[in-house]
Amino acid sequence: MKKGFLILASVILLSACSSDTTQKADQEKSDKEKEQTKQISTGMQISSDYYRTLLPFKVSAARGLTQDNMISSYNSEAFESGLLDISKQTFSPDDYLYRDGQFLDKDTVSAYLAPKYTKAEIKDMSDEEKEQSKAKENLGLNPTHDGETDPEKIADNSPTYLSHIIEQDYFTESDAKKQKISGMTIGLAMNSEYVYQKEDYGETYTKNLDNKEVQKKGKEMAEEILSRLRVRDDLKNVPINFAIFIQSGEGDIKPGKFVAHASSEGGKRTVKSWEKINQKNVTLPSSEASNLDKNLNTNFEQFNQDLQKYFPNFTQSVGTGKFDDDKLTELEVKIPLDYYGKAEVIGVTQYVADLSQKYFKGVDDIEISIVDGEEPQALITKDKDDDEPQIHIYK
Repeated sequence: MKKGFLILASVILLSACSSDTTQKADQEKSDKEKEQTKQISTGMQISSDYYRTLLPFKVSAARGLTQDNMISSYNSEAFESGLLDISKQTFSPDDYLYRDGQFLDKDTVSAYLAPKYTKAEIKDMSDEEKEQSKAKENLGLNPTHDGETDPEKIADNSPTYLSHIIEQDYFTESDAKKQKISGMTIGLAMNSEYVYQKEDYGETYTKNLDNKEVQKKGKEMAEEILSRLRVRDDLKNVPINFAIFIQSGEGDIKPGKFVAHASSEGGKRTVKSWEKINQKNVTLPSSEASNLDKNLNTNFEQFNQDLQKYFPNFTQSVGTGKFDDDKLTELEVKIPLDYYGKAEVIGVTQYVADLSQKYFKGVDDIEISIVDGEEPQALITKDKDDDEPQIHIYK
C-alpha cells in the first residue's frame, strides 16, 4: 500500500513538474513572441492616417541626397509627404508598416540622376572619373549630352529632367517577421526648369521645360527603373508604385505638385496605365487662389486685416493652400511677429487660434506657425478629427 502510494505520489509530482515545465515553456514562447512583435514595429499609431514604423529603425540608404537634389525645402517637404499619401491608396496604414528605402543606395540614386554617357564620353574619362560616375554601368536616366559641352546647347537639347528619387518600403507584419518586403513606392522628382551658366561664376540662366515632355520623360524613367528592380529576386513579385512630382521654380515660395501615379503588380515587368493627379499648391492671398476658392481667398485677406488691427507690429502672413481635385485639403500659414515678450506671444497665439476657427473652419488640416525671424514662437494645428485647434507655445 505504501509502495502504491509512493508511486502515485511520484506520478502526481512528475505531472506537476511536467505541467510547470510546459507552462514555463509556453510563457517563454509567449514572451518571445511579444518581444519579436515589439521589435517589428512601433507600438503606438497616432491615427489611421499615419504609418507605424518598422523596427529596428533604418535610415534611408540614400540619406542626405534630398536636401542636395531638391530645389527648395518647400519642394522636398511636399514631395516626401505627398508620396506617403499616394502610398496609402495601395498600402493602407492599418495593414502595412513603413521603412525608409533600403534598396536604392546613395551611389545608385546618384548614378540614376546622371546623364546617359556615350561610348566616346566614357572613353575620354579617366579611371577615377569612371569609378565616381559608375560609367561602366552607365545607369544615367537623364538625356545624353552626346559629347556636347556648350551649356546653352545642352539646355536646348538635353536638359536635366530628373532631379531626385525617393524610395519607400512597406511590410505586412507577417512579412516583416520573415524580413521580406511586401511593397514599394518610388517617387520621381522632375524639374520644371533647367538652370545653367554659360561660364563658371557667370550669370545664371533659366530655361522653362515643357510640362508634357517632363511627364513623358518621367514615365519612361519609371519603366526603366522597374526593369532594373525586377532583376532582383527579392523584388520580382513585389507590387511597386510610381509617382511623378514636378518641382516649382527656384524662386517660388510654394511647392510643386504630383501630376501622375501608376503601379506594377507583383511579377509584372510593366507599369499599368498612369492616372492623372489633379493637384495644385497656391499662395494665399492671390488671384490664383481666388480662382479656385474665392471665399477662402477673401477670408485669408480678412484674417490678415484682423491681425493688423490688434497687433501693430504684425506685417502680413503668407499661406499655402493644397488643392486636390479642386478641393482645399491642407492649409499652411506662416505669421511673422517681432518678438516683444512671452505674454504677447501667448496673446497673439490665442487670438490667431480664434481667428482660424472663424475663417478656416471648414478646412480639414491646418498648420499655423508664428515666428520671429526664423525662430519659432508658437504652433497651431488642427486636423479633421479635432474639435478645436491644438496650441503649442515654444519655451
